[in-house]
Amino acid sequence: MKRVKKIDWAKIGIYAFLILFIVFSLFPLFWMLDTSFKSDEEVFKMPPVIFPSPIKLENYRIFLLQRPFPKYTLNSLIVSLSVAAFCIGLGTPAAYGFSRFKFRGNRLMFGTILASRLVPPISFIVPFTIIFSWFRMIDTLPVLIISYIFFNLPFVIWILSGFFESIPQELDEAAKIDGCGNITAFWKVILPITRPGVIAGTILTFLMCWNEFMFALVLTRLNAKTLPIGLYDFFGDGFVRWNWLAAATIYTLIPAVIFVLFFQKHLIKGILAGAVKG
Repeated sequence: MKRVKKIDWAKIGIYAFLILFIVFSLFPLFWMLDTSFKSDEEVFKMPPVIFPSPIKLENYRIFLLQRPFPKYTLNSLIVSLSVAAFCIGLGTPAAYGFSRFKFRGNRLMFGTILASRLVPPISFIVPFTIIFSWFRMIDTLPVLIISYIFFNLPFVIWILSGFFESIPQELDEAAKIDGCGNITAFWKVILPITRPGVIAGTILTFLMCWNEFMFALVLTRLNAKTLPIGLYDFFGDGFVRWNWLAAATIYTLIPAVIFVLFFQKHLIKGILAGAVKG
């Protein structure tokens, strides 16, 4: 007699839950992409039009011509890349120093740096606005770069310090025996090992700056607007063109998606390395 294979209902339930979760999570993105190809009539038509026919690219052309989104894109790229470079350039050696050198007040200084991330960011809106107004820096790219560095540098130091602490100090000692100083050992021995973590920190910092809205809304007016603030402009019209807004949102996602896909392998390596070593 043939043995009847037992159905694993638990595994089927898990797969069904995961599929529903993925559909639920991606449906807003699908609807936004679908809306970006609709005409004004199709946006409000009942029952809803799922697949507009023919697909219209007119919405992308219109919002690019009527709004300075190329300028917003350039501002976002300058700010995000600058903050990521500064945070990694300053945070990497700082994290290495906290993990390797024990000095008086080491933990207190490390905790003080992290404390800025524990305070709600909205608490700094008024002080930042007053200070930057004194220096007449409102509506400039440096004001966003400085603000974002203030919030993201502690995050980078915290992330990378975990990577450095997971590396045995015997590697540093072996490098010093071979004639390396502290800086040379860090640059030639330790840093290559932590490259996945450095790249992961760079990507996360870039994305947090790219999507930041609150400080960009308060500290910019016209010249230093970034893409999230450019999207908010659509809500200032008397009639919201949802198809234009959807097209602009898809456009805003493209640079960030390309950046993540390009470094996807390094991001996964960094996350897994942190999970295993931690």
